[in-house]
Amino acid sequence: MEPEILPIVVIGAGGAGLIAAWKSALMGAPVLLLERNRKPAIKLLISGGGKCNVTHEGSMEELRGAFTPRQGRFLKHAFYAFTNADVRTQLARSGVETYARENGRVFPKSGRASDVVEALVSLARSAGADIHLDSKVDSVFFREGIIHVAVGGEMIRARKVIIATGGASYRKTGTTGDGFTWAAGFGHTIIPIGPALAPIRTRPPLPEDWRGIALRNGRLDIYCREKKLAQDRGDVLFSHEGISGPAALALSRTAASSLLHGETFVRYDFFPDLDFHALDEKLNRMVLAARARKLTTILEELLPNRMIDRMLESIRVSSDARGYTLRREERKAIVQMLKSWSIGAVEHVDVDRGEVTSGGVSLDEVDPRTMESRKVRGLHLAGEVLDIDGPIGGYNLQAAFSTGFVAGESAANSYRESARGR
Repeated sequence: MEPEILPIVVIGAGGAGLIAAWKSALMGAPVLLLERNRKPAIKLLISGGGKCNVTHEGSMEELRGAFTPRQGRFLKHAFYAFTNADVRTQLARSGVETYARENGRVFPKSGRASDVVEALVSLARSAGADIHLDSKVDSVFFREGIIHVAVGGEMIRARKVIIATGGASYRKTGTTGDGFTWAAGFGHTIIPIGPALAPIRTRPPLPEDWRGIALRNGRLDIYCREKKLAQDRGDVLFSHEGISGPAALALSRTAASSLLHGETFVRYDFFPDLDFHALDEKLNRMVLAARARKLTTILEELLPNRMIDRMLESIRVSSDARGYTLRREERKAIVQMLKSWSIGAVEHVDVDRGEVTSGGVSLDEVDPRTMESRKVRGLHLAGEVLDIDGPIGGYNLQAAFSTGFVAGESAANSYRESARGR
């Protein structure tokens, strides 16, 4: 005897999957949510250093503008169907108040990502969604007009399946790229997967005593074959492997793709608001005002003190020099270093270390008003499994929530229409 055909099955209990399950169940559709891990939304739990940057407070047009033009166009309907204000309202109704920082990033006031996860799970369960944890899906395929989901030796048949399995980063959290495999099996084009919002490993290794140094108020640049490809003015953090922090994460996708075309370098401008001449005049005034002081002391106003000796050594300027001994060509060498300091060559950008994955299911093959596959009727896709990756700052979670909402709403509408026809 064939097993019953379930109305809606959601695969993946991350941000997109939980919102999809909540919305479908809220509209009266029976929903089964399958999650491979023993806990839901593990990647959400570690996002933002465990604080969870849930969204960004800008207008929805500003949020759309943070993505590539193609991605922004695709997200338009979803972003207005479930806005950043809607996210905050639903969290508040579940007891999680949020606040926006000066940069627009929205966090739970408690500072705990676990509160956000508990709220999302509570929303889905209270709406009636049936959540099955520790339920790893082995395969998803289409047969005789029905989508089949193989899980734990059992075959589940469904009218509607929403794949919300995430990307391929942080594989230990369960985002192992299965959704890409299943979508490809349905005939979908998978845009090549790469890292996004990931640390950048550089060579040669940075000095050990530089680890933990944060560079602020400057600009990080990516170069390939002496051509500048991208820049970002966020903070940079030195790590044991290279650089991290908002600027490095923002430029990681460019750095990774650039490696395919040639040797790629990371440079830093400590004073992007001053041109060479203005910075040279500034340094000259500083030297004249402190002629008897050591150069290392003078430069403490411009550089982290742990970096000064080695940076001067790299341009063959003595760190023991006094201000009055500094020659004009040495001063200009220092200015050049401050304006375009080479951190190193890009060695690797690890997809598994990325907060999100670039690439995924081609947006041309998904209906943006329903998140339904244009290849297979009844199949919906939401969240990071799609070819969507925005900058750091809550944009990607908003995209997950919004696309999950639309997928859940569309699936529930189909259920209600079929129920009325019976």
